[in-house]
Amino acid sequence: MPAAQKLGRRWIGIDVTYLAINLIERRMADAFPGLVVEVEGAPKDLASARDLAHRDKWQFQWWAVTKLNAQPVAGKKKGADKGIDGVIPFFAGPKEDYKRAIVSVKGGEHVGVGMVRDLKGVLDREKEPIGVLLTLAPPTKEMVTEAAASGFYENDFWGRKFARVQILTVEEMLAGKRPDMPWGKAPFAKAPTEKEKSQQEALL
Repeated sequence: MPAAQKLGRRWIGIDVTYLAINLIERRMADAFPGLVVEVEGAPKDLASARDLAHRDKWQFQWWAVTKLNAQPVAGKKKGADKGIDGVIPFFAGPKEDYKRAIVSVKGGEHVGVGMVRDLKGVLDREKEPIGVLLTLAPPTKEMVTEAAASGFYENDFWGRKFARVQILTVEEMLAGKRPDMPWGKAPFAKAPTEKEKSQQEALL
């Protein structure tokens, strides 16, 4: 696709996973700043996200993780993820270098406080400072209370503190909300910037 775009050709990219489509979309955006790539078939609202979650939980998980600009941990492999669906690297300062926010995706219609406790356990095990629980269904009051009780990650370099466990719904993510955390480094390798040639003439 980058070669076709560079030569001014019309192109269509097709793949069977959201993970691969997201990679294509990012590479095109890196190579051609300002280019708007229209992606057909990806959820654009809560209803279509819920439909995807019901049809294929793995595709939903990959779509949600990449939509959050996180790096999927297991790539295209399906199986035990040890409570980690994705990670978001971020700069913690010259003393700590880079840390990771752990992302856990829950695409079911029923959520509970145990999910928050599980994520806290993962943070302790991995020794990472921030966890993001991304849910399709709204969190319960008990979940919100448990997350708040998890405390904060204080960072001297950034001069502020961040909630250690953060709950984000898919609806909020689609509306543009993102985790409250320090700026991160791109989880995907960036493609070099390309210069486009004149556009291809209309095809008959």
